[in-house]
Amino acid sequence: MGNAMTYKKAALFGGAAMALFVLAPVGNVFATDDSDYARKAVELAKKKDYDGAVEQFSLAIKASPKTAKHYSNRGKAYRAAGKLAEAEEDFTKVIELEEKNADAYSERGKVKVSQKKYDEGIEDLTKAIELDEDDVDSFRFRAFAYVSKEEYEKAIEDYSSVLEAKKGDAAALERRGFAYRSLKKYSEAIEDFTKLIEASPKDAEGYKRRGYAYSLNGDSEKAVEDFKKAVKLKPGDADAAARLKVLENKAAKAASSPAPGAGAAPAGGVTPAAAPPPPAGSPASSLAPSPGG
Repeated sequence: MGNAMTYKKAALFGGAAMALFVLAPVGNVFATDDSDYARKAVELAKKKDYDGAVEQFSLAIKASPKTAKHYSNRGKAYRAAGKLAEAEEDFTKVIELEEKNADAYSERGKVKVSQKKYDEGIEDLTKAIELDEDDVDSFRFRAFAYVSKEEYEKAIEDYSSVLEAKKGDAAALERRGFAYRSLKKYSEAIEDFTKLIEASPKDAEGYKRRGYAYSLNGDSEKAVEDFKKAVKLKPGDADAAARLKVLENKAAKAASSPAPGAGAAPAGGVTPAAAPPPPAGSPASSLAPSPGG
């Protein structure tokens, strides 16, 4: 069971960078314009015809090659279509035309993070934040990049900035809790995971996350309670059931094997090192930005 249950950070965050690119309503993403080509492009983008949108934005660029928002809009269409190299090129063009365009730095930074070019992404997102300190999405993406680089303290700072602007943001709480847990700040992680549970009391994943944090913190009884709750909410969750069984078996063994000259060992004597692995991952729906997710 060891290999199957081994924790990998990539499992928790795998695919999450792309999940962050779920677009907000298109009308709120693409800049409006008097150009007929641009208007047609936005309508196509609303229908998720991103290739058609790219074609129309390209015609708008041909008609007005010095208009930065055409490149920005086409870059977002490329990004939505998963054509990240092309999107990066367009956002770079916007920066060449408007060197203090915060949105362009933010968008290019997001693309670079999605391409796992974390240092370059952090550089762009930092510039975006310098130009617009209220850009919550830039904090969110930069935090994700810091987590990916295992720079957890910096990630916590950025997720805290997100939470200052968006109280109770589920994605930020989940990921900040993960960062706290990675730094062995289990009490803080438990606090974040508890807030998630309070907001979504029927989410089995929330109990699994907190249960693992409790087990690492040496509180096996509370860990068992959380894993039992997870199994109750999601009876088919073999992962939660396996972790629960590990904890219960260790508690039973500890209870039946008293130390020399002492009474029976208390139940729940699972040490952090022996704790079961963390949840195998989190649903993409938990990353609902714009970073859309």
